[in-house]
Amino acid sequence: MPLKAAEIRGFQPIDTLYRKSDDKGLYLEIRPNGSKHWFLKYRIHGSEKRLSLGTWPEVSLADARERRDDARKKIREGDDPLHSRKMEKIRGRLSAGNSFQSVAEDLIAVRFVASKKAEATIEKARWYLSHLTPAIGPRPIDAIEPAELLVVLKKIEKAGKRETAV
Repeated sequence: MPLKAAEIRGFQPIDTLYRKSDDKGLYLEIRPNGSKHWFLKYRIHGSEKRLSLGTWPEVSLADARERRDDARKKIREGDDPLHSRKMEKIRGRLSAGNSFQSVAEDLIAVRFVASKKAEATIEKARWYLSHLTPAIGPRPIDAIEPAELLVVLKKIEKAGKRETAV
């Protein structure tokens, strides 16, 4: 039997975790500390999995049902929403580690230092990097837009350093 919003407010914590099911695999888990978490229980490729949909009251009953429906649609299409979420987290961590500055420093280390270029060439590359680092250094490399880079180069050009901006 589907849950009602008034029922959810009335669920009190007890000494052990317990679950109240809604419909189509959606259930609310009430923990001993009083927190209430939404989960979707589903099967994909023969194995049972559970997907966290958020905590109540941040995720209302209607929102949890909407998230459940979205996840079930993905499951019908053959996509595992839990695996997709894990991959997004991995991509996010990789993206955060691939900042413009770290990629540029790696490039200098591999292309210039490891190939034993002249010290003046290495210093010049680091000098170019020093002009770009304040504006876009910490940003993920895949999030930098061409217009953003153009603004930085225009600023260098306005400072009278035309050769540097080219």
